[in-house]
Amino acid sequence: MVEFPGSAMAGTPEHSTKGHTMSLNPEGSAAPSEEPFPLKRRFLRGFVPAFVGFIVVLLILTGTTALRVTESIYLELAQHRAQSISRAVADRVPAAWKSLMSGQTLAEMQNDSTALAEAFNSEVRNLNLSELKVYDLDRRVLFATHAEEIGTRETGAALVAVIGNAAPEIASKTLPDGTRQYELYVPVFDDAGQLRAVFELYEPVGYLDAILAKAAIPVVAMPGLLLIVLIVALGILVSRAQSHIDSRTDALNALRRRIETFVSSSAADAARTADAAGAIRSRKIETTLFFSDIRRFTSYAEQNTPEDVVAFLNSLMTLQVRSIAEHGGDVDKMIGDAILARFDGEDGAGRALAAARDILAAVKDGGYPRGIGIGVYRGEVISGAVGPEDRRDFTVIGDAVNIAARLCSEAGLGQLVTDAALADDAFGPTEEIRVKGRQEPLTIRRQTL
Repeated sequence: MVEFPGSAMAGTPEHSTKGHTMSLNPEGSAAPSEEPFPLKRRFLRGFVPAFVGFIVVLLILTGTTALRVTESIYLELAQHRAQSISRAVADRVPAAWKSLMSGQTLAEMQNDSTALAEAFNSEVRNLNLSELKVYDLDRRVLFATHAEEIGTRETGAALVAVIGNAAPEIASKTLPDGTRQYELYVPVFDDAGQLRAVFELYEPVGYLDAILAKAAIPVVAMPGLLLIVLIVALGILVSRAQSHIDSRTDALNALRRRIETFVSSSAADAARTADAAGAIRSRKIETTLFFSDIRRFTSYAEQNTPEDVVAFLNSLMTLQVRSIAEHGGDVDKMIGDAILARFDGEDGAGRALAAARDILAAVKDGGYPRGIGIGVYRGEVISGAVGPEDRRDFTVIGDAVNIAARLCSEAGLGQLVTDAALADDAFGPTEEIRVKGRQEPLTIRRQTL
């Protein structure tokens, strides 16, 4: 039997084990394990959608830019084609060309109109154009492949823009048969650089679209492919990182659970709620203390092998710890063959007495070579961390701890001794005992199983 006389018990450090791997808080509920950081889930739910959106926007912008650049290049080529047509026609029928540039339509010309039409049509055939129109700066049609359009006036926005900006424009048009074609409005300048007319060149949609596709697809596809490869590589990297995080978290949880078997649940909970500096707040609480001790354990240890002694002690301690946990108690410490547990809450006394009776009954029925005695007392204690920063014990200290140890000392084999205020009808008559450090005697009652 281990004695805790006087105030020595109050300063006894904690060397305990809870005897089970599940962390229990003072109310007896299981404390959840630490979950690994959800890196992969956040990557899939947060980063991947954002990155895919970024890729889509980037590809759209890249494709749009490529199309604009290609259109600009094509319009520049159309500008050269228009200038080439104007020079060829001017060289072939200079007088008719001069009349055209002065604002006369083909229908208004008296001479060379046929030669002018043939010159334009020859260029249309050579350049594989669908048709051609020539406008003056008043938007009047001076020449058209379809003669009935000569003399009409065009009001389209593209033509107005070309006349105003002296820069080529492109527009699309749907024909009566449902097909589409591009209309290229190209300014034509004289030798002095003065805007003289506007040519409208008609191109089949397929021709220009093929050029645009050939230009845009590589520009869009290569960055898109590289970005997809990047996100796949990041996914693999994140998956591997998540595996490492999971395995490390599992290892830390396993280590934490093993460490928690050496400390009370109250100590583990206090460590979790410590502040950033590691400080644990001490507090004064009222709790019910359970104290048990194996009777004549020293003689048993002297008469048996160490293996038998340890096996017997572990068996009896496991029985007690399980019963304490089942009744919502928390093993504060184990020292040798003694156990100190606490039962917090208003109903702590009832649960402590129930656990004590179950333990005494199980020990009696288990045929153990030695029995135990138990003391139960409810009182005020200080709960906190004791010791230097690099080696602290979380325990309860105070006069109530000493009284619980003394009640355990008063208990005989298979007996439960408690303060008379906590006893029920199953206990025997009241007795008075003297406790070191207290002037008034303590009234107790016993129950023998």
